[in-house]
Amino acid sequence: MSEPYHIPVMLEEVLDALALDPHGVYVDGTLGGGGHSAAMLDVVRGGGRLHAFDADPVAIATARERFAGDIGGSMILHGAYFSQGCEILEQESEPIAGVLLDLGVSSRQLDSDQIGLSYRQEMPLDMRFDPTSSRRSARDIVNRESAETIATLLRKYGEEPAAWKIAQTIARSRSGRGIETTTDLREIIESVIPDPFRIKTLARVFQALRIAVNDELGELERALDCFIPLMRPGGRFVILTYHSLEDRIVKEKFRDEERSCVCPPEFPLCRCDKERRLKVITRKPLLPSAEEVARNPRARSAKLRVAERVVEHKKR
Repeated sequence: MSEPYHIPVMLEEVLDALALDPHGVYVDGTLGGGGHSAAMLDVVRGGGRLHAFDADPVAIATARERFAGDIGGSMILHGAYFSQGCEILEQESEPIAGVLLDLGVSSRQLDSDQIGLSYRQEMPLDMRFDPTSSRRSARDIVNRESAETIATLLRKYGEEPAAWKIAQTIARSRSGRGIETTTDLREIIESVIPDPFRIKTLARVFQALRIAVNDELGELERALDCFIPLMRPGGRFVILTYHSLEDRIVKEKFRDEERSCVCPPEFPLCRCDKERRLKVITRKPLLPSAEEVARNPRARSAKLRVAERVVEHKKR
């Protein structure tokens, strides 16, 4: 089954960056609507393997139908967060040839929102990609956390200038029946934010809560740490980010892994044990073309960064 509304972001650039080997083992850590996975399978089907991860049970169920002929052969599905992939893939007999992480929220999750990711339609205020998980929901955060904690989350994950004013209003508004739906939260924000700034503020607040609920930045940091050792020399790490917080983590990690020494500048000789593990391919991130943004407006904030696995041992 295909998903005509799902348009994979920067597809050609992603495929070029992965430099796919028909016999390689690959990871799509963010399966979503399956657009990138389908294109990767076209190359590795029959000779290689694709491990696809997603914590969203709907994405996994949809993929089981869409890729029925490949599952168990060229494709292996995992209903898990991508940071859990390393524990699973440590059992692989071959090193990984490439990892793709597309960190955007899928089109299906936004267009058919059932977990409260969007402020545009009324839904329960949950935001967990896996609603069956034990993680706290957005409803838990806005109804139970202190105004100080909520303000910190909005600043840290949404870079929201009015974080304190919004957090105080949330704390005052939740007495009684509580804040249960996306509409409840939207009305609270609209009550304190002037009309010209509301849409951007709503987007930042909902983004911040989504990131906090799903520990998205922690997931990314853990994945960066754990996938690198499993990759073969020449393997590619390809990451699509959609906001500055994600992009900063990826950029700094890639740069750090490219360095072969972290000794203080005053040391005449290197005394650390650090070894270079990555070579950065994209000194500046690749951006979607104007034509792609016109076709798919959700691609407009995408940034693509690529690094290649290297093994360079220090001389002792």
